[in-house]
Amino acid sequence: MMAGSPIGHMTLAYRGETQQFSTGSQAAHVLRQDRIKMGWFHNVHATLDLIQHGNASQTRHLKGDKFHIITTLEQRQGNIEA
Repeated sequence: MMAGSPIGHMTLAYRGETQQFSTGSQAAHVLRQDRIKMGWFHNVHATLDLIQHGNASQTRHLKGDKFHIITTLEQRQGNIEA
Protein backbone atom coordinates (compact mmCIF):
# COMPACT_ATOMS: atom_id res chain seq x y z
CA MET A 1 0.00 0.00 0.00
CA MET A 2 1.02 3.59 -0.38
CA ALA A 3 2.79 4.81 2.74
CA GLY A 4 1.28 7.93 4.22
CA SER A 5 -1.86 7.89 2.08
CA PRO A 6 -4.94 8.33 4.25
CA ILE A 7 -8.03 6.23 3.75
CA GLY A 8 -10.73 8.36 2.17
CA HIS A 9 -13.53 5.83 2.13
CA MET A 10 -13.82 2.26 3.33
CA THR A 11 -16.45 -0.40 2.76
CA LEU A 12 -16.69 -3.68 4.68
CA ALA A 13 -18.91 -6.54 3.53
CA TYR A 14 -19.66 -9.52 5.75
CA ARG A 15 -22.41 -12.10 5.17
CA GLY A 16 -24.48 -9.83 2.95
CA GLU A 17 -24.17 -6.78 5.23
CA THR A 18 -22.25 -3.78 3.88
CA GLN A 19 -21.05 -0.89 6.03
CA GLN A 20 -19.11 2.25 5.13
CA PHE A 21 -16.52 4.00 7.32
CA SER A 22 -14.33 7.05 7.12
CA THR A 23 -11.58 5.79 9.49
CA GLY A 24 -9.77 2.52 9.95
CA SER A 25 -10.36 2.60 13.70
CA GLN A 26 -14.16 2.64 13.19
CA ALA A 27 -13.96 -0.37 10.87
CA ALA A 28 -11.60 -2.25 13.21
CA HIS A 29 -14.00 -1.64 16.11
CA VAL A 30 -16.83 -3.29 14.15
CA LEU A 31 -14.59 -6.21 13.13
CA ARG A 32 -13.65 -6.89 16.75
CA GLN A 33 -17.28 -7.59 17.65
CA ASP A 34 -18.13 -11.19 18.57
CA ARG A 35 -20.84 -11.33 15.90
CA ILE A 36 -18.11 -11.23 13.22
CA LYS A 37 -17.07 -14.89 13.16
CA MET A 38 -13.93 -16.51 11.85
CA GLY A 39 -13.76 -19.66 9.77
CA TRP A 40 -13.78 -21.08 6.27
CA PHE A 41 -17.16 -19.56 5.35
CA HIS A 42 -16.73 -16.28 7.24
CA ASN A 43 -14.61 -14.05 5.03
CA VAL A 44 -14.65 -10.28 5.30
CA HIS A 45 -14.34 -8.24 2.10
CA ALA A 46 -12.92 -4.75 2.43
CA THR A 47 -12.45 -1.98 -0.12
CA LEU A 48 -10.12 0.88 0.83
CA ASP A 49 -9.93 4.05 -1.26
CA LEU A 50 -6.54 5.65 -0.61
CA ILE A 51 -6.20 9.42 -1.04
CA GLN A 52 -3.09 11.21 -2.20
CA HIS A 53 -2.90 14.98 -2.75
CA GLY A 54 -6.67 15.36 -2.30
CA ASN A 55 -7.62 12.94 -5.08
CA ALA A 56 -8.58 9.27 -4.93
CA SER A 57 -5.46 7.61 -6.23
CA GLN A 58 -5.76 3.91 -5.49
CA THR A 59 -8.31 1.34 -4.39
CA ARG A 60 -7.30 -1.76 -2.44
CA HIS A 61 -9.49 -4.86 -2.17
CA LEU A 62 -8.92 -7.13 0.81
CA LYS A 63 -10.45 -10.49 1.60
CA GLY A 64 -9.78 -12.69 4.59
CA ASP A 65 -10.53 -13.30 8.21
CA LYS A 66 -11.25 -10.39 10.50
CA PHE A 67 -7.80 -10.41 12.13
CA HIS A 68 -6.09 -10.10 8.73
CA ILE A 69 -8.24 -7.07 7.90
CA ILE A 70 -7.74 -5.51 11.36
CA THR A 71 -3.94 -5.93 11.06
CA THR A 72 -3.96 -4.27 7.64
CA LEU A 73 -6.05 -1.35 8.96
CA GLU A 74 -3.73 -0.88 11.93
CA GLN A 75 -0.67 -0.90 9.67
CA ARG A 76 -2.36 1.64 7.40
CA GLN A 77 -3.13 3.86 10.40
CA GLY A 78 0.48 3.49 11.62
CA ASN A 79 1.81 4.64 8.24
CA ILE A 80 -0.34 7.77 8.40
CA GLU A 81 0.75 8.69 11.93
CA ALA A 82 4.45 8.06 11.27
